[in-house]
Amino acid sequence: MSVETVKAEVVVVGGGMVGLASAIALRDRGLDVLLCDPGEARARTSYGNAGVISRGSIFPMSSPALWAKLPSYLRNADRGLRLRHTHVARVLPWTAHFLASARTSAWERAAGSLLPLTSAALPAHLALAERAGAGHLLRRCGWIKLYRTHAAFAGAALERAILGRHGVSFEILDPDDIRAAEPALIRSYAQGMLLPETGAVSDPGGLLEAYQQLYLGLGGRTLRMVTTGLKPEAEGWCVRHDGGTVRARQVVLAAGAASGEIARGLGYRFAFAAERGYHAHYALHPESPPLTRPVLDTGAGSIIAPMGEGRVRVLSGVELNAREAPPDYVQIEAAAQEAGGTLRLGASLDNRPWMGARPSTPDGLPVIGPAPRHRGLIFAFGHGHIGLSTGPITGRLVADLATGAPPAVPVAPFAPQRLLGWPRWNPVQGRQRAD
Repeated sequence: MSVETVKAEVVVVGGGMVGLASAIALRDRGLDVLLCDPGEARARTSYGNAGVISRGSIFPMSSPALWAKLPSYLRNADRGLRLRHTHVARVLPWTAHFLASARTSAWERAAGSLLPLTSAALPAHLALAERAGAGHLLRRCGWIKLYRTHAAFAGAALERAILGRHGVSFEILDPDDIRAAEPALIRSYAQGMLLPETGAVSDPGGLLEAYQQLYLGLGGRTLRMVTTGLKPEAEGWCVRHDGGTVRARQVVLAAGAASGEIARGLGYRFAFAAERGYHAHYALHPESPPLTRPVLDTGAGSIIAPMGEGRVRVLSGVELNAREAPPDYVQIEAAAQEAGGTLRLGASLDNRPWMGARPSTPDGLPVIGPAPRHRGLIFAFGHGHIGLSTGPITGRLVADLATGAPPAVPVAPFAPQRLLGWPRWNPVQGRQRAD
């Protein structure tokens, strides 16, 4: 394919789960689609995901519990969050929006907005995986949140109350229930919560590859390149890259953590940050029972997920740092040490831990919708921790927006306009506005 004169009806910038699912959905509508991506599979956040597809994944990181934990966060004393303070100062719009969102009313509102998206996530994935011949990579098995103390479990009462109000199923587990559900666990936990309306992906990278083959089989085209800018033209768009240009009637920007920088070239300054995360793979001890579903150890701030026969993936908490900064393995090393007290682990299976950057919005909601000032540009990024799980339903929404069809789920809460501007919040009155 010539990189100098390429044309398409729609160009999708970004080949992660959201971009790829969008490209598939657009091809399903009969559009000529070109997917533009550097082709670095291991660098995609979808590759490094925990593989959890849960209807209950409706809670932003900016929770009301933030205020009690803020002193430990600022000292980097909490395992779930590590700050590079100079970077946080560089993303002041994100920081201000994030703090303004850490209120009970905002948290509940965000959960209600995300519920239609997460409720459609597993059915959309199962349908797409069946088409791609990858149904064996998804299981309806639920996942478990584990609490080391009764006080920690009590501290999550608001989360359970919100889940209950929205009709999300969960089961409370006592220590005997936890041992029966997961015999592989060797650490004692005070209580747990099983969310049964959850699927798990045993190989996120393999699932992404299967979807890529499905897209190519539908006649979709790909171009391996790094996007350097978008330029509106009289009859569409010009997508610039290091080897030439691509012209299209519409553009979908779904480049994950790189989306904010690309959008800035058009004058959109989103309150946006990169949440970096790490994972490492370990074999289970030969005498250990298998781990049958992902588990979140809230005391360690990390997730352990089964990834195929006899292998588990240990995932760290969140690191707020510049996307291009060198890796900092402190969190994943701590998570791996904690995992060694949770499971009987065998040998490490990686030469070095994986690192990726999630696109983070301060209110925890993705950006899905038409660009406010440019016709023919659709934003689809900022999914944070739910990009892999909600990718297929987001792709359907993108195709709806591109073709003028009614959206499959409400998209108004995800409008780009909400993150453009500087927040002003009165902590007494609890009001927020953008100037």
